[in-house]
Amino acid sequence: MAETLPIDELEKRADNIYEAIVMISQRARQINDMQKKMLEEQVEAAADEDEIDGDIDMDRVDRQYLKLPKPTTIALQEMMEGKLSKEYLGKDDRVD
Repeated sequence: MAETLPIDELEKRADNIYEAIVMISQRARQINDMQKKMLEEQVEAAADEDEIDGDIDMDRVDRQYLKLPKPTTIALQEMMEGKLSKEYLGKDDRVD
């Protein structure tokens, strides 16, 4: 069951609630990209193994994907545990 989070806790981790939400969403995107890459590598490995046998079992891959924790949940948990930090880029550090 879903539970509500105290906004005060999020504001403690960032300057304001909006900054906290941006930090969580950016981290969730990173986690999602890592999960996608991991699954793609597993599919490629399975494809290499199954070239002799035939088809890849896509149902198995789909089940593995569904079992993964949601990226937003992981990012929110990391924020609440104080594992996320912010770093602002200076004028010299920005990439054009």
